[in-house]
Amino acid sequence: MNSSASRYTRLMQAYVKLSDQFHHLDVEHMALKQKLIPLLKALNAYRSLTHKLKQDKATLEQTIQSLSASQTALEAALAASQVKQAELLAAMTTLSEEKAQLESSLQAVQLKYEALAEFETLLQPDAVSVLAEAEQQMELVEETLQEIELDSDPDLSEVDKQLLLQYRDRSDLIAEVNALDALLAA
Repeated sequence: MNSSASRYTRLMQAYVKLSDQFHHLDVEHMALKQKLIPLLKALNAYRSLTHKLKQDKATLEQTIQSLSASQTALEAALAASQVKQAELLAAMTTLSEEKAQLESSLQAVQLKYEALAEFETLLQPDAVSVLAEAEQQMELVEETLQEIELDSDPDLSEVDKQLLLQYRDRSDLIAEVNALDALLAA
């Protein structure tokens, strides 16, 4: 029995040693658990933070894409606006030139009107009738001048006309007539 008792004793010692080691392992296990819990919490927090950062990154990427599209649209609108502004400036320049030309033309017309304004009275009914009468008188004068040119003395006979023609041709005869008039007057 000795051998059985020594076996039991060794078995008990092995069991006590195993129990001490188990207890020691259990304490270390508990200590590791205590150390592992903050690590797991930190890991979970890191995972949450990573997940949130990924979501934020996706949101920011969408925002950046949206802002890029808006920027592109604004740049296109700005370019169109600049083109429109250039067109408006060109149109304004053209209109300014046309205005200057029209003002110059208006001033020329105004000067012509002022120069012709004194003739406006000729358009009055009284002036028109006077002008028509003057035209008739001018026609009569022209007819008379034509008749005189054809026959300057229509009331004289041919003999009298010849006598006058001789008198005009002889300047010495005029001097004799003047001398005769002087004698008769004396």
